[in-house]
Amino acid sequence: MGASSYFIQKHTRTIATVILIIGGLALLRYLPVGSSIFSMSATPTPTATPDYSTWRTYNNPKYGVSLKYPLTFQARPGQIGPLAEWSLYGLTNGNEIGSIQIPRSFESRTNFDDASLRMGVSTEPIAVTDCVSPPASFGYKDTYASRTIGGVDFRKFTRSDAGAGNYYEFTSYRAVRNGGCEVLEYVVHYSNIQNYPAESGIKEYDKQKVVDSLESILDTVKFSK
Repeated sequence: MGASSYFIQKHTRTIATVILIIGGLALLRYLPVGSSIFSMSATPTPTATPDYSTWRTYNNPKYGVSLKYPLTFQARPGQIGPLAEWSLYGLTNGNEIGSIQIPRSFESRTNFDDASLRMGVSTEPIAVTDCVSPPASFGYKDTYASRTIGGVDFRKFTRSDAGAGNYYEFTSYRAVRNGGCEVLEYVVHYSNIQNYPAESGIKEYDKQKVVDSLESILDTVKFSK
């Protein structure tokens, strides 16, 4: 064994340590000012764009609204006539345009129960007046955010409700259009995970997956009137 080989074998750990130190110093040299290796994080993976070509289309010619939805979801036409139920959504005698239902099977073996996206409109004067400033009694929170849907700017409001171990989270988009208050609102319904024993195998549902699906549907909304 040569002298150089003996030296390398004897001091392998020391040489490795020196190389790591030099590499670390090189990394610090090129970090942005004010950054540290402890603040570095992986770039988040962007949400995949849905393949809309496989989705069904729901169209309501009367109100000039159409949208697409996944094959595993269910579209329901709006009920005929004004619905007092819409007062729960901040509307007075609103007309339901239609709804999209997400079944429990979308997030099977989790505490997810269901979700739905509803579309409605009301031309009642008080509904139009309160459209983008719903009464505090309805529990909506003004997030001071907006979202463009079908080329129209909508204001965003959120609220939540709970009872008997069930939770409901609402996201409401509102706009005054064609003399009426138009609302696109979805609700996510899930159960308290503590309701399920550990041996049941029920897991916490993927909230972001559900919300992304609902928001993707809103991306397909088109207005023809």
